[in-house]
Amino acid sequence: MPDEQLLVREWLQADAVNSNYYEHFKTIWNESKTLAANITVDEKAAWQKFKSRIQTATVKQEPKTMRLSGVKKLQVAAVVLLMAVGSWLLYNALHQPAIVAMVNKQTFSNTAVDTLSDGSIITLNKNTVLSYPTAFKGKTRTVKLKGEAFFAVAHDTTKPFIVEVDGVSIKVVGTAFNVKNYDSSILVIVESGIVQVSNSKQSVLLHKGEQVLIQNSTSTFDQSTVKDSLYNYYRTKEIICNNTPLPAVIATINEVYNTHIVLGSDALKQFPLTTTFKNEDLETVISIIQQTFDLNVTHQGDSTILSFK
Repeated sequence: MPDEQLLVREWLQADAVNSNYYEHFKTIWNESKTLAANITVDEKAAWQKFKSRIQTATVKQEPKTMRLSGVKKLQVAAVVLLMAVGSWLLYNALHQPAIVAMVNKQTFSNTAVDTLSDGSIITLNKNTVLSYPTAFKGKTRTVKLKGEAFFAVAHDTTKPFIVEVDGVSIKVVGTAFNVKNYDSSILVIVESGIVQVSNSKQSVLLHKGEQVLIQNSTSTFDQSTVKDSLYNYYRTKEIICNNTPLPAVIATINEVYNTHIVLGSDALKQFPLTTTFKNEDLETVISIIQQTFDLNVTHQGDSTILSFK
């Protein structure tokens, strides 16, 4: 509305009285914004009452013809403009949606369990950040993840649960799944139910016992069957090996104990291990692997090397 704004500026510059008049209305409007935050208005009743008064006034008053000077016209235009803008701002102040506070749950060297407002239970692994609202509004339940977490999602067909992680969207209704995103990839493992995993290029449906690995550099989806339950170690406090290839076991041990164990021979990569480690210290874990495969254990700097004798 450039023309109206020009008229108002000319009117304000025409006389100091006009400027005082404008400031008076501006003060009224500023006060009304403060009042609007604390007043509950029955908008429909107020509108009907206003229309009734206008109609009554129209019937009683005799039509009059009035000529306005140029200055008077500017005054009227300014007042109408102020009232229109003020009404619009007041309406928006009364109807703007409530602001929902966000929570950032973060772990460092510890794990943590959190329950969301919908009843979903989230277990966070070490070095993880989960962002979520204190209450879910709208048509979805959306959270953001960096790190690793296990989601036991409360069932609600009317409001899907969505995990956003590094450009990938994981959408469910009610299910249990694990999401891992630490370095250059995202791994989603489904324990129960159905999970939809998608990015800007493609989408897949995962069922119980399936997983998908997404490389950040290529965004390609590598879908396969879950071969072990090692991903659950931070939730169950157990490393369960069931004919599990030794490299996968070693990788999990390195994560759990923040150590660096290395297999000194490619032949060891073909060896499977069946056992359960439950709250053992690192020395005991290494000793069990050493005795199982009759290996040598040597230390080189920060690395522990397992090799044949």
